[in-house]
Amino acid sequence: MGDPRRILHIDMDAFFASVEVMRNPSLRGKPVVVGGDPEGTRGVVSSASYEARHFGVRSAMPIVQARKLCPQAIFIRGSHGLYGEVSRHIHEILERVAPLVQMASIDEAYIDITGSLKLFGGDEAIARKIKNDIRTETGLPCTVAVAANKLVSKVAANEVKPDGLLIIPLGGEQAYLAPLPLGKLPGMGPKTCQTLEAMGILTAGQLVTASMALLEPVFGHRMATVLRHTAQGFGSDELTLDHTPKSISRETTFPRDLTDWNEIETIAGQLAEHCAHTLREESLETRRVTLKVRYGDFETRTFAHTLAEPTTIDAHIIAAVRELIPKAKERRTRVRLIGVNLSSLSWNQHQMSLFTREKDEKWERVMKQVDTMRGKHGFDALRLARGAKPDKNKRGSGK
Repeated sequence: MGDPRRILHIDMDAFFASVEVMRNPSLRGKPVVVGGDPEGTRGVVSSASYEARHFGVRSAMPIVQARKLCPQAIFIRGSHGLYGEVSRHIHEILERVAPLVQMASIDEAYIDITGSLKLFGGDEAIARKIKNDIRTETGLPCTVAVAANKLVSKVAANEVKPDGLLIIPLGGEQAYLAPLPLGKLPGMGPKTCQTLEAMGILTAGQLVTASMALLEPVFGHRMATVLRHTAQGFGSDELTLDHTPKSISRETTFPRDLTDWNEIETIAGQLAEHCAHTLREESLETRRVTLKVRYGDFETRTFAHTLAEPTTIDAHIIAAVRELIPKAKERRTRVRLIGVNLSSLSWNQHQMSLFTREKDEKWERVMKQVDTMRGKHGFDALRLARGAKPDKNKRGSGK
């Protein structure tokens, strides 16, 4: 048998806000909120510094609510391109320690450090090295926890944030979880917690000792077993190493609700450009384009188009978005938010259609030059959305 698995979970503390503080040190120690229009009240919070969290500001909270809770906060729209670059740098740092790295999100990762323990002197030494290397190279704080599996390491990291470090010894998983409230465990939603609390079960330890005869009539055998196993600290130690993102998206909340679909279409085209640019940066291609629309009454709808072939080209993606616009316009009401999502992603194989090869190759040469210019002068140095309209006699891309 091999050595027992040791899984390290790393969580970048208030990631977007911390990056903004790193790039502008004058923000240090101040309440910082990333998300939405810095001059307005639209949108939601993407990230909040711990100084802002002290006032109750949280991620996914409407900006207008965040302003009421912390009017003195510094609101920043944010730079997702920069956050992606920093995330990739952190990924590179983690891979120096162990090759098995699963990025759970832009600011969280699991690392199987089992094979690196002897090389670096144990799990605590590895945890401290990762924290030190990230702080030295990026200036950012992070929280690290090590346990036998992903479930316990993530719970432990959540408990010692920010800038924390915790090692759960092998075999100590159940004892560590025992005093924690049920809501600290993954998969324990509000309704499940309420039901268990009504049964007198308030902590993970009490759930472990609860009899199946008590749990099964309420949850059924399968769910009762899952709940017990979670409270005991049983979890997966297998890492998923597919680094291909599930999707790439950009969206914007308007300063005021819009009714002018010409303006909305132009903005949707610009969002599509941003998505296509990220697609090429990641050496990916997409086959599914989705338009997201949130109307003035907060109803949200999505409209999707599947391309005949994968693409990385702005013109194809923008054409697909424009093909979806008429469906979105069927609701004759104001629009609050617009978004573009690219999914069904795969690595770019540059396999072009025989019938459109020459045209596509031309577009790829053009976009390579555009990306070079943007790299030197910023993304907004060149915009294509207005000039990338398809021939009026043709349907959208992929037809």
